[in-house]
Amino acid sequence: MALNNTTDSMDCDYLDNGTGVTGDMNVAVSTYVVVVSYACIFLCGIAGNGLVIYVVLRYAKMKTVTNLYILNLAVSDFLYILHLPLISTTTYLKYWMFGNAVCKINFVLYSISFFAGVFTLTSLGGDRYIAVCHAINSQEYRKPKYATLIIIGIWSLSFFVMLPTILYSKTVPNHNFPGKLTCTIEWPSGQLIPTEKAYTWYTFLLGFGIPVSLISVFYLLVILRLRTVGPVNKSKETRKAHKKVTRMVLAIISIYIVCWLPYWCFQVNLTLRPKDKSLEDWEILMFNIFTVLTSSNSMLNPILYAFLSDNFRRSFLKSFQCTNLMDANKSLYGESTLPTKHRRSHDYAFGKGKDMEKIELKEKEKEKKTTENNEYQTQTNGNVTEKCRLLQIHKFVKHTEEKNDNDNSLDVEEPDDVGDHSDTAALYADKQIQTREIV
Repeated sequence: MALNNTTDSMDCDYLDNGTGVTGDMNVAVSTYVVVVSYACIFLCGIAGNGLVIYVVLRYAKMKTVTNLYILNLAVSDFLYILHLPLISTTTYLKYWMFGNAVCKINFVLYSISFFAGVFTLTSLGGDRYIAVCHAINSQEYRKPKYATLIIIGIWSLSFFVMLPTILYSKTVPNHNFPGKLTCTIEWPSGQLIPTEKAYTWYTFLLGFGIPVSLISVFYLLVILRLRTVGPVNKSKETRKAHKKVTRMVLAIISIYIVCWLPYWCFQVNLTLRPKDKSLEDWEILMFNIFTVLTSSNSMLNPILYAFLSDNFRRSFLKSFQCTNLMDANKSLYGESTLPTKHRRSHDYAFGKGKDMEKIELKEKEKEKKTTENNEYQTQTNGNVTEKCRLLQIHKFVKHTEEKNDNDNSLDVEEPDDVGDHSDTAALYADKQIQTREIV
């Protein structure tokens, strides 16, 4: 859904009711298609984004800077999708039945989550720019604590940007159904510029125009960097990793633009046409298609993660395996954020004591074998070292004896207190070896 004056995502001044499905067209078919589409998007989006949130929070190795932004995007998509049942019901009934409090909550929920999502995409683009174009200094700035602060700022800014919606959203009488209500935004009267048009441009610029422009600049610089400096100054593995992450983020942003651009073009066009000019049936049909398309964006992101990210794909598979396979539990321990002691007590509490006993026995046997191998290796290395030391002594003694023989053959007189050359050579060689070992 989009951000505008009514719960049906369209200015009610252009329609006969608050549903966006009117005119001489087949109302029933159009309504059912929209409702069924919202239902599918809701189920798939809740499951997909819920899984993304779970794996990032569950596995320690998934808590990278990029994945923290993706986690925030999944949270915003999850909250955004939560309002679809309310909109589906309103589309089907053609009036608002949930009261004024829920009306305000509905506007707060999907308007803030909408801006949080687009601001997160902008942050992702900026993060990719820093990681690729300023790789040397990126480690100083691309830290989880800084990403967390940015995410907090994103939600705070989203709340501030949507203050007009929060203040002026309310229920008003539905002129098509006497006694019924419509959830809308009632702007103050007497303004120089029509408030509805000003609000459309306000949300378009802050929620699409400016963020997409910034993202485009970021990615233009990233692509130029990868094509020029990257191949010279970076290893093949580093370039491949950068390109893979960059490709995934670029796909996420591209899908966002594809899903939202038609809707915003339609909304901007509404502000430029005369207010007394009604919409054609085909225009109403296209608008409903565009509106469903915007909501589908929140469902598509988890699918992109699964296809384009090896880490997310493996984490998704582990999430499904860990409830059935003992080996999957064992393989996940390396990524857990819990200490070993707490993990084991957690598993015992959920009835996995027998399996854990088997795992612990296997681990103890493996540790015992490893210890024995290490001791044997240490002993073997000691024997080899001793043999090398004796061999060096033997060579040194032999060399000394040969030298003495040569000296004697030249009739050089030796002092009387020279003593046994072999013992002296052995002691000297031993000292030399010890000195080398110390060094």
